Amino acid sequence: MNSESKRSYRKNLITNGLVYIDGEELEASVINVSVTGALVQLSRDVISPNDTLISKIIDFYLPKLRLAGTAEIVRVNSSNERYDLLALKFQQISYNIDNLLYKRKVYRKNMSVSGQILLKNKLYNFETINVSVEGFMIHLAEKVIIEKGSTTVFKFNNLDIKGKAEVVWVDIDGEGKTLLGLKYINMNTDKIKDIPRFSC
Repeated sequence: MNSESKRSYRKNLITNGLVYIDGEELEASVINVSVTGALVQLSRDVISPNDTLISKIIDFYLPKLRLAGTAEIVRVNSSNERYDLLALKFQQISYNIDNLLYKRKVYRKNMSVSGQILLKNKLYNFETINVSVEGFMIHLAEKVIIEKGSTTVFKFNNLDIKGKAEVVWVDIDGEGKTLLGLKYINMNTDKIKDIPRFSC
């Protein structure tokens, strides 16, 4: 069995989306897609066919397919003398994204960043679950009762970012751990690097 026959079935289709490469959002057309990856054509050339893009992890958002997440660039191909075709291998994916949700909120990137947050005059360590240009979701290792609408201060360790945030929602899981959804208040979100907006 050759490598072509081993590759997952790819369905040809034309749909539009967005990819985030090196700090820039680019429009993309999906040429074909499978359960493991996709071939996309960018709205412009991707500078060069060299190895600097190979193995790079990028973010993508395909609203009509209701898919969003991260993917690895495994190949750069040319079309009409432009190096604008990217073969992607999916990494982390969110399926069945609700289109209405994406009209109301910007893309949240799954990423783990440690930090500290002040709740009820006590400092807690946290890990982020996802981060966007509007807010972030964090995990606390213990049960913390805090009201929605409360305001607090936080800092991200190793990122030199401090800010003020509003508690949007609170969830205590069965193990007594706390999840918090927070929205930035009066913070320069330009300091948050490598987070696409993807607000189509």
